[in-house]
Amino acid sequence: MRAWPASVVALGLLIAAGCTVQEPGVQATRSRQDDTGTLIGSDPTDSTPDTTPDTTPIPVQEGIINFGSSKTPQTYDGFLTAALSDIENFWKEQFPGLYGSDFKPLAGGIYAAYPDRTEPIPGCGTPETTYLDVKDNAFYCVDGDFMVYDDADLLPQLVDQLGQSAVAIVLAHEFGHAVQFRADEYQQPTILKEQQADCFAGAWAAHVSRSESDVIKFTDKDISGGLIAMIQVRDPVQFSGQIDESSHGTGFDRVGAFQDGFLGGPERCKTFFTENREDQLINIPFVDDPNGGNLPLIDSNPDPAEGPADVVTLLPEDLTRYWTAQLAASNLTLTAPTLKLFSSNDDQPSCDGIDSSQFTNNVVYCAASNTIFVDHQFAEKSIADSLLGDMSIGYLISQGYSENVQALLGSTLTDAKRALLDDCLSGSWIRDDLPPQPKGRPLYLSAGDLDEAIVTAIVRGDKSSDTNVNGSAFEKVDAFRSGVLGGMQSCQDRITP
Repeated sequence: MRAWPASVVALGLLIAAGCTVQEPGVQATRSRQDDTGTLIGSDPTDSTPDTTPDTTPIPVQEGIINFGSSKTPQTYDGFLTAALSDIENFWKEQFPGLYGSDFKPLAGGIYAAYPDRTEPIPGCGTPETTYLDVKDNAFYCVDGDFMVYDDADLLPQLVDQLGQSAVAIVLAHEFGHAVQFRADEYQQPTILKEQQADCFAGAWAAHVSRSESDVIKFTDKDISGGLIAMIQVRDPVQFSGQIDESSHGTGFDRVGAFQDGFLGGPERCKTFFTENREDQLINIPFVDDPNGGNLPLIDSNPDPAEGPADVVTLLPEDLTRYWTAQLAASNLTLTAPTLKLFSSNDDQPSCDGIDSSQFTNNVVYCAASNTIFVDHQFAEKSIADSLLGDMSIGYLISQGYSENVQALLGSTLTDAKRALLDDCLSGSWIRDDLPPQPKGRPLYLSAGDLDEAIVTAIVRGDKSSDTNVNGSAFEKVDAFRSGVLGGMQSCQDRITP
């Protein structure tokens, strides 16, 4: 987010053209975490969604991945061979019904790339693919019909962060490009191919989640890791908001496509090239600014005329503006919550019905006093985190307003249903701040803001499907996206118990 400036200078983007026959693939960078390992959420010891414990390595299946003779074995090697074998079998079953012909295995195979590899990897528009061509990446190449992934940096990093199941989902996305080639739809715009490949990955993940695979299993926690992975492999924020035919899409858009496939299967994905999907993507242009698109929590040097340009000032102001107008249409009057910062070194806030331990590393709404309590240190660290940012705190603050609104609407929802309505209401507020906006608004969204909110929603989801308190990560993302895409109208059906 940024305060509305007197003038802005757009950053000119120069995107180098890559190999014409190589999918640009996916890339990921490690998110910066604080010294306690906290990403976001009420538990300071839990930095990412839990994944299925990797207690028993799966034996490596021969002939699935070309590992080369000098590879250092990884604990996930057997899991990947099992997952890729299952992905291929999935498409052998699905492809004939979708496209009217048999699915043919990758002619060029699948390769693990690492610096010490001695056996060559086929070239993608070049005589040979080197490790530097693959570093921090994974891609499918139509010229040679093969896949390759970075086994030295990218996969170990993603497994360490999110678990091996999330990596399998990333590779299922790349395999989706091979499906497009076989369906003779590889000449479509990149943005649509990326959306469909995300959708294909979601369809396969649902198949595993339904226990239809004989070799691997996914839990809700694995799907949470997969959703985070979809955001990790988004376009860089400098051009993530630019919706054109050569972009890969924001994390917000990629998670949406994944969910479409998860819920609707490959049949839902097949229509992506004919349904004007580009019109469904959110376009938030990147604007370069000294804060990197993030408002400070507190403006240390406010403009004497315009006042502070920070999270604790502009977020409540904008939320109050939006909900005052929305509720006025129903003859309801908002009493805006009070926002209070507190230090984790001081005495903890108190609120009837809320355990004091819940305030640490958190943003908590106290209905009894209509107050939103923000842990100062937690908020500062979240805003500085490369995978999060100011909208991670903005999303949490908006949840307090959503609770206030539910009370005014007479909502009797409890547990997950109430939390999911909060997510939808937060999404409806963010929708109102999507560009273009009328002049005079106190702030506007920056590229990456939606992704920051999505990550926060995912990590705050229930860790187990039988908890049913906050809603699963999948449900929370679905509810939030529903509010962003459909506004208050899309939240109406959730108000009834």
